[in-house]
Amino acid sequence: MLYVITFGLTILASWLIIRITTKRRNKSFKRTLYRQSDLHRVMKRFFSQQLRPDLDENRSSQLTKRREKDTIKVIVIDEKAYWVSDNVFYVADAIEGNPIPETAQPLDTKQMSNREINKMLFILDNLKNGKTNDSGSTGNERL
Repeated sequence: MLYVITFGLTILASWLIIRITTKRRNKSFKRTLYRQSDLHRVMKRFFSQQLRPDLDENRSSQLTKRREKDTIKVIVIDEKAYWVSDNVFYVADAIEGNPIPETAQPLDTKQMSNREINKMLFILDNLKNGKTNDSGSTGNERL
C-alpha cells in the first residue's frame, strides 16, 4: 500500500511540474514580439558580413542627413561669431558665446590681409569639421 501511495504522489508531482512549465513556456512565447525592422537588423548584420564585408556599418539615416543639412554651425572666437549660410561667410558680434543676429554681415575677403584670410580658412575648416561633402555639391554623388 505504501508503494501505491508513493507512486501516486510521484505521478501527481511530475504532472504538476510538467503542467506549470508548459504554461510558462506558452506564455513566454506569446509575449515575445519582433518587429520587421528588428529582424531586418539582425539579418543585415549576418548577410552583410558574408556577402559584402566592405559595407560601412556607420551609415547615417535620412533624418540625420537632413538635420546636418539644415543645421548651421557657429564658431565664436574673440567675441566674434562666424558661420556659413547659403555659401556666404558671415561674421557677427557675440556676447558670452551667443551671437547677436542684428550685427551679422557678410565677410568681405577682398580687403583682408593674408593673415586674416588664413584665420578665416582655419575657421571654415573647423565649421566644415572634416566632412568631404559640406552640402555644397550638385547632389550627384557619383562625381
